Amino acid sequence: MVPQDRRPFSSPRSTHHCPISVSSDSRQLRLVDGGGPCAGRVEILDHGSWGTICDNGWDLDDARVVCRHLGCGDALNATGSAHFGAGSGPIWLDTLDCTGKESHVWRCPFKGWGLHNCSHEEDAGVVCSGFVRLVGDNGPCSGRVEVRPGEDWISVSDGNFTLPTAQVICAELGCGEAVSVLGHELFRESDGQVWAEEFRCEGAEPKLQFCPRVPCPGGTCQHSGAAQLVCSGEMQVRT
Repeated sequence: MVPQDRRPFSSPRSTHHCPISVSSDSRQLRLVDGGGPCAGRVEILDHGSWGTICDNGWDLDDARVVCRHLGCGDALNATGSAHFGAGSGPIWLDTLDCTGKESHVWRCPFKGWGLHNCSHEEDAGVVCSGFVRLVGDNGPCSGRVEVRPGEDWISVSDGNFTLPTAQVICAELGCGEAVSVLGHELFRESDGQVWAEEFRCEGAEPKLQFCPRVPCPGGTCQHSGAAQLVCSGEMQVRT
């Protein structure tokens, strides 16, 4: 049964339609089957059902909206043809035309809520850059902490870098628990800039992006070098 606030479209295949956007922010968004929180098939929860997006017109501008909404940095790739596997349930959106600046994909112009001529073999996906990474020679689960608020990766100071913050980073990266927090790795001349905020995570946040943070006094963090982190996931890989 079609809910009262959604009128059925008489001809889903007609090209004479007016793109609409839905303003409700009660829906939820997630990425599935991509091996981490910032890559995978795009799914939207609406009225208790998780559904997908058709890849008709799916491009980097659409993917940018998804990545930013999820706190996952910038979009690296917009995938189609069920690259991350076929979903199930409704296909909520088709023929999106985002500018890349919208807050949610359902605020972009699209064909009509739940209206499509697709199958789940055309489910859309994204690969995002992520907001945080560990850079080193021993794999993705240990190394220097870097964040990416825009196009460039920026090193994080070891000043006031806490174990709860480390726990959040390890969990977000799928690297288990934080084993040790190190410092004193001198910044490279090529680093250019240092993250000018202190993260104040409590340890239970789902992503570093969602942790409270405060500006460093005078815009410069006191430090002896770049924060370094070792997660248990790296130790498990080595065994």
